[in-house]
Amino acid sequence: MSDVSLPEQIRLLRLETTAAIAQRETLAVEARSALIAALENRLICRPGCEDALAEWGLEPLPQRWTVCAEAVLSYTRSHTDDQQAREQARFGVPDEVRRLDPAVAVYPRQVVEVTREPGGEASPTRYRLTVRVDLQTWATATRAVDAQVAAQAAVQRQLPVLAAAGIMLTGLTWHAVDSADDGATDTGSGARTAGDQLDDDLAAAIAARDGAFDALASLRRRIRSRAIRALVDDEFGGSSHHVAPRVDGFLTGLGLDALPRAHHVIAVADLVLLVAADTAEQACEAVRDTMRAVTTDGSDETRPWSAYGWTDREHASVDRGRWRVPWRHEYEIRLRDQATSADAAAAAELLVEADLTRALTGVDHQLITVTATVETAGIDLCLDPDRD
Repeated sequence: MSDVSLPEQIRLLRLETTAAIAQRETLAVEARSALIAALENRLICRPGCEDALAEWGLEPLPQRWTVCAEAVLSYTRSHTDDQQAREQARFGVPDEVRRLDPAVAVYPRQVVEVTREPGGEASPTRYRLTVRVDLQTWATATRAVDAQVAAQAAVQRQLPVLAAAGIMLTGLTWHAVDSADDGATDTGSGARTAGDQLDDDLAAAIAARDGAFDALASLRRRIRSRAIRALVDDEFGGSSHHVAPRVDGFLTGLGLDALPRAHHVIAVADLVLLVAADTAEQACEAVRDTMRAVTTDGSDETRPWSAYGWTDREHASVDRGRWRVPWRHEYEIRLRDQATSADAAAAAELLVEADLTRALTGVDHQLITVTATVETAGIDLCLDPDRD
């Protein structure tokens, strides 16, 4: 940007900042939606879903909240005498209240007033009942504050329905909903604030742009790592071969890189080792000791394979004072970055030859054949959440 004026540089940096913030917000929304869809389809469990959302700094799952309030309930009913009217006020609730949808549970707490309406000489008599009540209603929301707003709005919408039936619910006083989960979530607001408050300072514009880019990259990395960890730790249950494509589709659906691909190759090396020993059994034991250097039951960065071998002393023979011991060594190799199965097989043969040459330096041996066969090609199931 050396040839661009300072105001133009700042303008372009602001555009990059805004774009990165928008991408992060879109990714957050799509990741949360995809996770909730997987939960609803019973592909993941609720604790795993909650853990992932928390790890990604996203809004938690919606839950059902109980929201409470106090109010004054007034209504008119017919009763045979004052005692029956007072009993109704103390323990009863109009049927119209019970039939509200969404449901509102009303519990009489204190009778305020029970009065006969004018002209009430005939039996039964009309009474106006006024009672202090506790009420409960329920709302589904992500946060307690949202549940309270939703519950209040739902009750307010039903007040005209009650009024039309001659029932008044007044003096509503709402109780705060307690929640330990209403902590702030990571929504990228820091990057947005920095972008909105940019002045004509190039350094500040660069810092805001870098902060927005870092926030986007961090969310991408956390989503990918958590998804791979769930696959590696078998959180889904079932065969990894069936689960891995779903995880792969989840990642690519969010615009993230697909899971690494690999060829699963079985390579078999046949060789003969020449050793000095008194008996065939001693010769075979000496060969086993030698071949331990190329025996491994787990892969790592330097050796992406497991390998083991065997011999049969019945096939050992003596040749000019030494024992010729045939040995078969089998490698199970996962190779990434191979375009075709033929490439993978050729690469596996080279790896096996190099491994045997390194391990058997100074050992008299003959490598007869190395044969590699590609068993499968697809998603690599040997994954590392931190590196892949």
